Amino acid sequence: MSSTKVDIGFLEEKSSWLLHPRFFPSKVGGTPAWLDLQNLPLPTELTCKVCSDPLIFLCQIYAPYEESSDCFHRTIFIFICRNGSCCKTNSTDNILVLRCQLPRKNMFYLYEPYQEDENEEFPTDKWAKFCNICGAKAPSHCSKCKKSYYCGRKHQILDWQKGHKELCPKSQNTVLNNFIVTEAGKSILFKEWELVVDEESEEDSTDIDMNQEMEKLNKLLQEKKAGTLNNVSEDELQQYTTAVPVDKVFKKFSKRVSRHPDQVLRYERGGTPLWITGNSDNSIINIPNCQYCNGQRQFEFQKME
Repeated sequence: MSSTKVDIGFLEEKSSWLLHPRFFPSKVGGTPAWLDLQNLPLPTELTCKVCSDPLIFLCQIYAPYEESSDCFHRTIFIFICRNGSCCKTNSTDNILVLRCQLPRKNMFYLYEPYQEDENEEFPTDKWAKFCNICGAKAPSHCSKCKKSYYCGRKHQILDWQKGHKELCPKSQNTVLNNFIVTEAGKSILFKEWELVVDEESEEDSTDIDMNQEMEKLNKLLQEKKAGTLNNVSEDELQQYTTAVPVDKVFKKFSKRVSRHPDQVLRYERGGTPLWITGNSDNSIINIPNCQYCNGQRQFEFQKME
């Protein structure tokens, strides 16, 4: 990904096997394609601090940091709570962002890129067991079949109610694929997409011309040289022009996004966010420093909805 220009992400449908961890995907929905297959966050860490439900995987961005050999592979994961009532202004209690990085030579993946072969074996269960529902680390399993694994009791109960009760006797003598998502998982996971990233296009010349014309019109209005409606008084016109204040920040946001209306990601490491509004009443003005080194944080990307 570029660090000098803005890269934008779009959603594209992709076969699930092509979003496997060995291909280092950027993706939205489904289960996480973990980078480090052994040192995974504990289920207690992937829990909403408001309602205590397990957080659900939202997306991941593969963003290597070329300046450091230890970050040859680097992925950022975002998890959220699906309970809308847990979302509070300026609170991160219902969301979790994790970063994982590996050197090019590591214990999980080949040094050279993998070929796109659907039948290639990649036994992830040699490193860890994953929840059949959400794909998180699974310290628990079904006591009957011992084939289905779970991050905790809530997802085990959900899976039992959604079909494992009938499948359990049949699965006791079968080998289950560790990356198959059950029907219960599909009921709470977001739809899976590949996140395709490309460079944002430059500003269109027609946009520049339109801006210039609007500036001329505004100037004429201020100087009262623009045409007026004979049947409308100046007091009434003034009322309409001052009733709703213009949010210049939002106008800039809308204009910029209109270049690529389908974008779901904006990536610019070390850049600045594309703010949606100039209304700072409910905004965080001062970004807190890092809680580990007390260093200044820098912008990397923003998720668009």
